Amino acid sequence: MIRRTAVAAAAILALTAGPAAAEDVTVTLYHYQTANAEAFRAILDEFEAENPDITVQDIFAPSREITAEVQAALAAQRPVDVATVIGKNIIFFLNNTPAGPINADREANAWLDRYLPNFLDLGRVGDDIFAVPHAYGTPLIYYNADLFREAGLDPADPPQTWDEVIAAAQTIQEETGVAGVAQLHASNKDYGTMLMVMNAGSEYLSADGREALFDSDEGIAALQMWQDMANAHGVMPIANDRQWSAAFQGGQLAMYITSSAALRSFHAAAEGNFELGVANYPLFGDRDRRVPNSGGALMLYSPPGERREAAVALLEFLSRQEISNRWSRESGYMPLTVDPLGDPAMAAYVDSFPLVLPAIEQMDETVPTATWAPYGALEAQTIVSNLIDALWADEGPAANLVPPAVAEINRILAEANPQ
Repeated sequence: MIRRTAVAAAAILALTAGPAAAEDVTVTLYHYQTANAEAFRAILDEFEAENPDITVQDIFAPSREITAEVQAALAAQRPVDVATVIGKNIIFFLNNTPAGPINADREANAWLDRYLPNFLDLGRVGDDIFAVPHAYGTPLIYYNADLFREAGLDPADPPQTWDEVIAAAQTIQEETGVAGVAQLHASNKDYGTMLMVMNAGSEYLSADGREALFDSDEGIAALQMWQDMANAHGVMPIANDRQWSAAFQGGQLAMYITSSAALRSFHAAAEGNFELGVANYPLFGDRDRRVPNSGGALMLYSPPGERREAAVALLEFLSRQEISNRWSRESGYMPLTVDPLGDPAMAAYVDSFPLVLPAIEQMDETVPTATWAPYGALEAQTIVSNLIDALWADEGPAANLVPPAVAEINRILAEANPQ
């Protein structure tokens, strides 16, 4: 879908408008903000108003399709200046597409300091920044406060650890008959598995993405707990993310752990039906919280010249705290800049809508999502998905199922990515 269909007409006008029209520049931006398209377009319109010689043509598709859309455009040599790239695919794009360093002009990079350094790490290679954050989510516990009360639990004191989550889920099921809890798994159950093992103290992948590492003691313990939620404890119904989300919004699931990006839709669904509560992602015992971000970053593809200068100007505009915070408020994604509450508009928003505060609290606890090696990722992720299905089907304990799955993943990655 092409939002700005007037570009063709603008090109025709450029042929007859005289020398001044040659100064106009079009920046082509690919993104997956279908649900937030109007809010994002309003920000792009504001950029155009500030920069009347730049037109932003935004082309958008659902998140599951955007990677293929960008690849197809690059292969066909259609204009791509800025593209949203899902975090776990950044290494693939660095190795297989002509992405350029956003900070190539070392004298004009002060604006990058607006972002939290850990948010830039996902796109950092040495001294170069190849991706800047844009649509970062963080996992939160959404809970039905009415069900907590009905079960004799205090919704003002939500569970803080996984042990407390499971105990609360068991109590709610016993007292109300409503299913207790679920955690998102996302595409191929990749992000959900990464989230579970990394917060338990394990690494998911090596830094270069060529080796899976979650067969550690911590990783196996985390996945055993996920299995036990479905089987030994029986508090997690086996379903997909869409079904869990619908169940939670319909009052048929007490707790659902998913991205901060769901806050707006969950709040709307709960209004008039039940009281919505939001809490931080549960801890593993006394370990520090360590949560990989979900979502996507923006990469730069413009060739050197006016288009690249215009594209960087757009990225700089999006990094401004007032713009970044506005995007966070309207989309539900995390704020991205240092000290977001230093912005009076954001501080007032949090005062009026305190459910967003847990996402802000987790900014400093966010670590870059693990990124897969350039090749073999889809096959490896399929093994992850099959592993989680086997665990939930109770085909064996995690100690028996995880190590051979990791070994097979590493065999595939080694063959697909020879040194």
